[in-house]
This record gives sequence, structure tokens and C-alpha cells, in this order.
Amino acid sequence: MGVMDRLYSFIVIRGFKVWISYRTQVALNLASWSLPVFIYYFIGIALGSGAASLRGSYVAFVTVGLAFQGYFSSSITTLAGRIRNEELIGTLEYDIAAPLNPISFMMYSSTWGLAINSINALMTLLIGLGLGVRYHVNWVSWLLVMLLYLVSIIGLNLIAGATVLIVKQGNPVALFASVASNLLGGTVFPVTVLPKALTDISYAIPLTWALDGFRSSMLDAASPASLIKDLVSLALLSAIYLAVGVYLTYFAFGKIMREGSVQQY
Repeated sequence: MGVMDRLYSFIVIRGFKVWISYRTQVALNLASWSLPVFIYYFIGIALGSGAASLRGSYVAFVTVGLAFQGYFSSSITTLAGRIRNEELIGTLEYDIAAPLNPISFMMYSSTWGLAINSINALMTLLIGLGLGVRYHVNWVSWLLVMLLYLVSIIGLNLIAGATVLIVKQGNPVALFASVASNLLGGTVFPVTVLPKALTDISYAIPLTWALDGFRSSMLDAASPASLIKDLVSLALLSAIYLAVGVYLTYFAFGKIMREGSVQQY
């Protein structure tokens, strides 16, 4: 099978067709994506002019934050949850027996999480547009931020998946992603309002730099030159997370194969 065949298998057959077959889950997903935008819209109205410094309006600030934070949190839990589910139902051995090396298997398994969060992001941005958010996009800047952001997410996906293979139950990476996206990443408020110790931690999270880059490129049409700090920080963090993820993936697969613990959960 070629790359496109594998992407089709993992995204359309294994991902979309399974997801769409559970209509209640689809409806719940759509509701969970939509409701936060309206909640923060009314919070923005309550805040009034006090939020005017946040890229023009609090609604615009939050809309961009909600649109792209899902890649960081949900994608990671999607891969880790899928591996955990495969362990429980006893099909992980068959997946590992497929003609894919560990990195390819993990990356292809990550594609559905990225795909469904793209739907989430588009839906959130469209709702924001309907609520009055006006986008002024520099597409070159946006694309650079997005590419680096996705590399960091792939690295975190590998780390999360490898952790589940090793520890079986419990996923500290998913907890980290949840805390980071809701508290430290600047999704619904600027990280500058945090205590200095937490602000320093937030700068080690790619989501912080990515959201700053997305807001600048989408709301202010900022050029790549003006985003150099965000881009360099994202590139550095992406390289670190990806290197750690690749190492842990090979370590985890080697460990469970040596121990014969693939079927254990």
C-alpha cells in the first residue's frame, strides 16, 4: 500500500466511517464544539470594553484559541485512547503485526485525531464569523505556524502513545495536555495574567506560541518576519518533542516485544 492508501485506510475507513456510524456521538461532538464559543461570547459581552485589548475583542481572542487548542488536547487523547482500546479488546497484536514500522504505525494512527480536529477548528471559526469576528489572514504566516504546530503535536502524540504502551493504565501526557490547554496555553485568557512561575512553564508548551502566532496571523495579518519569535520557539519545541517521541516509541515497542506484554492491559 502507498502513503495515500494508508491515509485513506486510517482516516476514512478506520476513522470517519466508524465515527459517523455513531450518530449520537456525532451530535454530542458537534454540541461540545459549538457550545463553548457561545459561552465565551456571552462572557465577552459581560466583560465589555475591559477585554478590548485582546486583539480587538475577547470573542475573537477566544474563538481562535478554541479553534486550535483541540489539536493539542484532543489529538493526543485520541491516539492514546485508541491504543488503550486496542489493548482492552485484544486487537493491538494484529495492529503491530501489520507491515508498518513503529513510527509509521503511530503516525498513521494519529491522522484521524488531526482530521476530526480540523473539522472542529473550521466549525468554531465559522461560528465566530457568525458572531461578528472578522479575520484578516496572512496565509503564509498562518501556514508556517500550522506546520510547526502540527510537528509538535505529532511529537506529543508519539510520547502519549508510547506512554500508554509502557504503563498500560494511566496517561500523564493526556493530563498534561488537558492542564496545558485549559490553564497554561492561553486558550481563553493571555498567559501574561498568570503568576510568573506558571507563565515561564507556559512558554515551554507549543500551544502558547502557536495560539499567539495564529491570532497575529489571522486577526492582524501579521507577516512571517513579525512572528519570528513565535516561529523560532515553535520550531525548537517541535524538534524537542518529536525527538523525544521517536525515541520513546522505539523504546516502548522494544520493551513490550521483549517482555511479551503486547496483550497485557
